[in-house]
Amino acid sequence: MTSGTIKTDSDAYELASRTADAQRARLPEWQRNQISNVDLQIGETWFVWGFYSAMIDDIERRKRLLVTYLNKKYPQSENAEQLVDEIAKTAQEENRLFEAIAAAGRQAYREGGDSHLASIATIFLNVIRNH
Repeated sequence: MTSGTIKTDSDAYELASRTADAQRARLPEWQRNQISNVDLQIGETWFVWGFYSAMIDDIERRKRLLVTYLNKKYPQSENAEQLVDEIAKTAQEENRLFEAIAAAGRQAYREGGDSHLASIATIFLNVIRNH
């Protein structure tokens, strides 16, 4: 897919949401049981940032799409705008964990694959165990 494939914000949200949901559903039960929902939501959010990064060059649109994604998927969350601003800032820094997860999102968009979130869960488990 190319960045020109997605025409509307609604299309972008639906594609990202379907991909993240499909990948979350493929997580082995043992991973779901060992990762908190908060950690998994963080990983999913970073993943979707990467997904949108591969889809859209315009950072302001990408931020707007991620705010919409968070507000629709996690309406109980507060300050989606602040979280997205923090993510955009993190994307500019050297953060290997963030970059690994965002890269999986970019790869999932390019390949249309649905196994990348399982890799993210493994990354989070390794980080949690080693800290």
